[in-house]
Order: sequence, then structure tokens, then C-alpha cells
Amino acid sequence: MVNEWIGSGPWQGWRLTTEHAASSFGQPVLVDPDGRAYTPVDIRAKVYQSDLARQIGSTRAAITGRINRGTLPPFDGVDSVGRSYWFESTIKDVT
Repeated sequence: MVNEWIGSGPWQGWRLTTEHAASSFGQPVLVDPDGRAYTPVDIRAKVYQSDLARQIGSTRAAITGRINRGTLPPFDGVDSVGRSYWFESTIKDVT
């Protein structure tokens, strides 16, 4: 696959392609008009520990305790500045 999709209208200049350095193992990336590539990890909404605490009316310390006890799922990843996160779908049922 080279360019699987090329945008038009508001998506003018965007493309879904494997012809980019950020593409690996044949997985396409979404490339913006400036040449920046986005993978699913870049696009999916991330929920950080403090975000989850706010959402459920708790504290970061309480969330840390739940992580240590194993009552929360493991993090899905770590961002470029070292903060761990979950994807929304991972913690959608957490209360």
C-alpha cells in the first residue's frame, strides 16, 4: 500500500499511507499537510492518573493505591514526557 486514502474538502492535503518514515511493518499512518505522521496512539484519547481522579471524585494518592493493589488495569502506555496513561476504553467502567 502506498496511499490508501487522500483527503479532499476539509481533509485536503491529508493522506493515509505506508510511504512515510513513521510507518512500520506495513501499518499506515495519517499524514497531515505539513508531513507530520500520526499513529493510533497519537489520536486516541489518553486519560492520565490525575484525570481519572477528577472523573471519579478521588485523589491521585487514592488512584496510586488502587494501582498498587491491582484494582485498576495496568497503564496502556507512557507519553513522551514519562507520564503513564490509559486509553479511555481501558478504564471506561472504572468507578
